[in-house]
Amino acid sequence: MYRPNSFILSASLLAFSASAGFAEELTVSAWGGFFEETLKAEVYPGFTEETGIEIRSIAQPADQAWLTQLTNAARARTAPADLSLVADEVLIRGQSIGLWATLDAENIPNTATLADGFTKTDEDGNLYGVGALSWFTTFVTNTDQVSDLPASWADLWTRDWDGKLGLTSNSNSGLMEVVAQTFFGGYEVMETREGLEQVIEKIAELKPQVQLWYRDEGQFQQSLEAGELVGGLYYHDVTMLSAADGLPVASTFPQEGGILGDAYWIVPRDSEHVAAAEKFINYMARPDVQAKLARTLGVAPVAQRDTMDLSDEEFAAVGSAGTPIRVQTEIHLRESDWLSDRYLEMISR
Repeated sequence: MYRPNSFILSASLLAFSASAGFAEELTVSAWGGFFEETLKAEVYPGFTEETGIEIRSIAQPADQAWLTQLTNAARARTAPADLSLVADEVLIRGQSIGLWATLDAENIPNTATLADGFTKTDEDGNLYGVGALSWFTTFVTNTDQVSDLPASWADLWTRDWDGKLGLTSNSNSGLMEVVAQTFFGGYEVMETREGLEQVIEKIAELKPQVQLWYRDEGQFQQSLEAGELVGGLYYHDVTMLSAADGLPVASTFPQEGGILGDAYWIVPRDSEHVAAAEKFINYMARPDVQAKLARTLGVAPVAQRDTMDLSDEEFAAVGSAGTPIRVQTEIHLRESDWLSDRYLEMISR
């Protein structure tokens, strides 16, 4: 008679002790450096204060290396993080091989405040990714060298840039989509290799104007700020920070739109804390938290504009209300090797 009662009392004490003395912990990974440090210092503490769930923040490596780590961990049925911030290419590739957990949309009601396109579901309607933040690539110029700011992406082709443009050497930078929208009436031209060839040949027309085809973003930024380059494609948020520091640079959203890049929260398939992860994603999707990301990190929010308290000036510093140009990631993945080789051939010939 005594032993069962003792067991029940002991189990109750253990349960109370676990809930009172041991806070649940989520391991959250994000891109390293200033980005991850700012999230850890400025954003995550608010979630812990509201929920009691501690955040263990870790820096993740570059996209391809991180995808490899996630894939290897899944084979071992482990998860290197309970939540991860991934770019759309990693999101798509990971989903195609079953790396992500299915999320309960009812536990993430704040997705209703997100802009269109920032909830990702599979063919059966199951939610697996939720928008975290965005960033824009725009037409940037050195204002000491260029007094008349560009109005259209077509200005890359129609104006004289003194052979001092800087463009990235990556085929998935968004420049191909710029060409498709500006000169071919939309992304449909990119659906075939013949159409992709036409787009690449249009970009080849810029070669006499291009001084630097860059992979090192820092090299482009330094060259633009020094006036060695007069313009090119670069990140809006970084350029705005440089302008705020008094450097002679400007970021312009052409009439066709800025190039939008997206990042999403995903939960690795083998995470043991899916319910807590859903609470975290719901918190990060909240309009006030999205506004805080814009103010502290300079990223474009994914919440609907009218749900946030960002001033017009604050919003303009990180984004645009116009229709964006979106990188056609699935096309780039489908044609990956061929397209990359063809693009580099165009640059080198």
